[in-house]
Amino acid sequence: MTGAGGEELPGVSQPVRQRPALHLPAVVEVALLVVLSALVAVLEVLYLPVHLGAVAVPLGALAAAVTNPVLVLAAGEGTTRTAVAGAPLAGWVLTVLLLTFGGPGGDVLVPNDWRALVLLALGVVPAALVLGRHLGRSALLRAQSAQ
Repeated sequence: MTGAGGEELPGVSQPVRQRPALHLPAVVEVALLVVLSALVAVLEVLYLPVHLGAVAVPLGALAAAVTNPVLVLAAGEGTTRTAVAGAPLAGWVLTVLLLTFGGPGGDVLVPNDWRALVLLALGVVPAALVLGRHLGRSALLRAQSAQ
């Protein structure tokens, strides 16, 4: 701060200018969440065949149980449209299904055993529960606004 004569006043600091918060458009935000869900699905499939000693531990499935509900919750925040909230889950399922097909050399990323079922179950069920909660809340908000 400056005094009346233009000199700097001791002990008085300049006001801090705050930058405006970056707000992405909702479409861009949901698109980024869908891309993120596809990347997470690839990582989860890659961590699916992990073994600790002789025991198979599907770390990818455990990660899917945590990440997919968070992605659905993030996409559904601020909207009452269930399709928008479910977009990351749809992207995840589509990516996992695409990774079950064999490549040009016949190599398959998703193992053809119980770990694939565990991945699908732990990836879809918790996220579907969050999606169902979103559906109930949006129906309640629509009912309250109609009154």
